[in-house]
Amino acid sequence: MIPEPDPSVVAALERLTPEELTVFVGPSLVGSPLATPCARLTVPPIRDGDLTALINSPTPPARVLVVDGYFGAGQAVNLTEIRDTLRAGVHLYGCSSMGALRAVEAAPWGMTGLGKVFAAYRDSIRTQDENVALLHDEDYQPLTVPTVNLDALCTLLEDEGAQPGPAGAFQRAASSLYFGDRTFTALRRLGEQYLPDHHQVLDRLTRPAERWRWDVKRQDAEESLAGLALGQAPQPTTRPLSPVPDRVDLLLGNG
Repeated sequence: MIPEPDPSVVAALERLTPEELTVFVGPSLVGSPLATPCARLTVPPIRDGDLTALINSPTPPARVLVVDGYFGAGQAVNLTEIRDTLRAGVHLYGCSSMGALRAVEAAPWGMTGLGKVFAAYRDSIRTQDENVALLHDEDYQPLTVPTVNLDALCTLLEDEGAQPGPAGAFQRAASSLYFGDRTFTALRRLGEQYLPDHHQVLDRLTRPAERWRWDVKRQDAEESLAGLALGQAPQPTTRPLSPVPDRVDLLLGNG
């Protein structure tokens, strides 16, 4: 059963306005008990141009949380927009998915990263964008499993009795799949092959009612929302920041 959210978090989210906090989110909050109380704060996953439109709107928000976003050339939010958003005085946070990736890249400018996924990229435990990528339907229901969640699922399988050897073999096989092929059905089939004594446990854990237990992206999104709503999230840095180059490619090492 999905745990009930903290009533103080729900009340705090319901009091916020989009001018105080705007959240770019999609699949990472599907099924979450916080989806409804923060509904008026949310906009679809971020795309190239969205931040520019936001800061040029009549009432730009004081804070922005980037959770989900689109990948690929011409779709992914670019660092120039992030630079300009921070220069405009907007407090910019990132977690879970595209938000975590961009928070690592833009940390020298003052973008604040939140959550386990961000920390893993910051500390170079993870280095591939694919680790957070997934496919979803038009309602943002996830159709595939990103690597960050797969790893948490395998840890949970061992907690529920799977032996490290078979669990590790399952994890390697599932990780080797192209992210767009790592469907829930594909995981169950691999479970029958590599986890013959625990594939029924895997079947249960991959049902919608159980996925929250190993959905790290969702957990990070919920914790980030709670922290921002209650005023407990880290404050944007006040130390002198690294100079923001006019050419973003210098920061990326492509200049």
